[in-house]
Amino acid sequence: MSTLLTVAEVAKRLRLHPITVRRHIRSGRIPATRIGRAVRVKEEDIEPVTEPPKRVVDMTPEELRTHIMRPLTPEGLERRRRAFDEMKGLQVPIDINTATLKRVGRRMNEVLYGEKTLEQLIDEES
Repeated sequence: MSTLLTVAEVAKRLRLHPITVRRHIRSGRIPATRIGRAVRVKEEDIEPVTEPPKRVVDMTPEELRTHIMRPLTPEGLERRRRAFDEMKGLQVPIDINTATLKRVGRRMNEVLYGEKTLEQLIDEES
């Protein structure tokens, strides 16, 4: 039979504040059992939390493939399609060369930093 730990004991083992442990329990990162008003955590349930996550460089090729190539859910795929369509709609060709774009950026910085007013820039350009 596994040992049941209190929130304070789990916090001490994980070197966390008890409130943080309670947040992890509430979010489901740490499974717990309620006994009356008390909350208890099985000792083996905190072991995965204490283990560092596996680094990508330490993964086997198969683990890396499954880590990177997770199948998309239909909702995730639809979300990506909508975002892609939205980005396509934002692409508007501008008829301006790089030098002009830089010059305009520099001139706008003059306004932002208070060196000149927008009216002064307009007067200089016309």
